[in-house]
Amino acid sequence: MRKFGGMLVVILLSSVGLPLVGYNAAHADTGGGTAQDAAREIAAARDRANAAAEAWTQAESKLDVIRDEKIKLDQEVLSLQQQANDLQTTVESVAVNRYIGTGTTGIGLLTGTAGPTELAQTAMLIGIINEASASSLDEYADIQKKLEKKKKTADKTSKQFEAAQTNFKALQQKALDEVDRLRVIEKARLTSEAVKKALDAQRQKANEKIAQDAAEKLKRDQTEAVGAGSDGGDIGNGVTSGNRASGGSAGGTTGSGGGGGRPGITIDQIYGSGDDWVCPIQGSTAFGDTWGAARSGGRKHEGVDMISSKGTLIVAVVDGFAEPKRNELGGTTIWFTGADGNKYYYAHLDAYATLGQVVKGEVIGYVGDTGNARFSTPHLHFEIHPLGGPAVNPYPTVRANC
Repeated sequence: MRKFGGMLVVILLSSVGLPLVGYNAAHADTGGGTAQDAAREIAAARDRANAAAEAWTQAESKLDVIRDEKIKLDQEVLSLQQQANDLQTTVESVAVNRYIGTGTTGIGLLTGTAGPTELAQTAMLIGIINEASASSLDEYADIQKKLEKKKKTADKTSKQFEAAQTNFKALQQKALDEVDRLRVIEKARLTSEAVKKALDAQRQKANEKIAQDAAEKLKRDQTEAVGAGSDGGDIGNGVTSGNRASGGSAGGTTGSGGGGGRPGITIDQIYGSGDDWVCPIQGSTAFGDTWGAARSGGRKHEGVDMISSKGTLIVAVVDGFAEPKRNELGGTTIWFTGADGNKYYYAHLDAYATLGQVVKGEVIGYVGDTGNARFSTPHLHFEIHPLGGPAVNPYPTVRANC
């Protein structure tokens, strides 16, 4: 009878919607399926969006390289054309002089009734003129050949640039579409604390797998280095955490210098996670690992580009001080001094929110397309500068938290 009574109590509690002790949160209502199902769907959507974002950024890098080459070739064509124009007047004069000098009786003005000595001097003078004329003609012909060859190369590069532009725009639209799909899925499925916890658990498991794979790769690389007769170079006693930039000013140029990490065996370091650090964008976003990618003007990319809708919230990743800055490439930016001792750079903001002393997670700005992002799509360019030094690859940290 007690057993029946206990069952009755459970049935009654369930009928009024009260939570049952020991009930697994993973089976909470998520709009269909378990919390793990919802988390897997969200994670898959994020993976698709990130893959699309990386393809877009790679296309952007290729476009920048071709654009620089096109500009260089166009300038070289203009220079050769100017040289050809300058020589044209000389060549025309040479043609006239040679035409005049083709008479069989000589040039009366120079020969006349002059004696042998004068005739010899005249012959020498004519020889000098003809030699100089031949040199001008040869130079002109050489310039014309170079010009035609350079024009062909420039035309080929122009076609490559047009193709790269078309590909860039297509991949950009695909990335935006994937972010829109992600936004819809997150809105529908990220509806409970149970789903959030399941998603965090899946992300933690994925991060652990990445760290394990990286450690195994490091071990293999070290073994190969020793086998090749190397002592490991920069790797010290085993692991050098984080990529160290080899140059460039700290912060504020969206990739103004540096080679994007020094040689040696490295493992990308995560500079904050869990309760200590939050994703800089609070909303649906997509990003790829573009550290060190080529940029226009010979620059190297020193951050991670996070695509999101214009106006999406940008927050402080840790407690710290948010200082507004502006520059040509980054547009509206923030130079953030974290309480963790690191500095962070946010670029292309649409507008500022709370500045000065802020706490982790506080809104400091909004995603935009200022600076050179006006040629691209709304996104946040984000950098990490450990202890205020050179930028390091922020992708592992962002991947671990977003």
